[in-house]
Amino acid sequence: MSKVFITQEKMRKNIAGDFVQQFDLTPALKYGKMEVLIPAGRALFAPVLTIRTLKEKLADFSDDDYLLTVGDPSVIAAAAMIAGEKNNGRVKILKWDRIEHDYISIQLDTSGKAV
Repeated sequence: MSKVFITQEKMRKNIAGDFVQQFDLTPALKYGKMEVLIPAGRALFAPVLTIRTLKEKLADFSDDDYLLTVGDPSVIAAAAMIAGEKNNGRVKILKWDRIEHDYISIQLDTSGKAV
């Protein structure tokens, strides 16, 4: 089964003062089961721990999987680098289309063997 790896959880406080998801990511469910890579609030200030976590969670990243790029740009960059490393330079990213109100898949390929 395909997985959608959310690079970083984004939270905000609601009117009651509770933390809730900042964005509704449910439209991405059509691409696979969602998994958060880095929890909210933890940025790349502890690079060794963050990189280790990303490597563990992306260990089996394949052509069937996607990155949903949300959060700290440094976490997004690290996740994309690691996913590409695990999958021979290929990474599919889900990009929000604000006109269609849905995600579209974009494949990045740094292998030099793009089809």
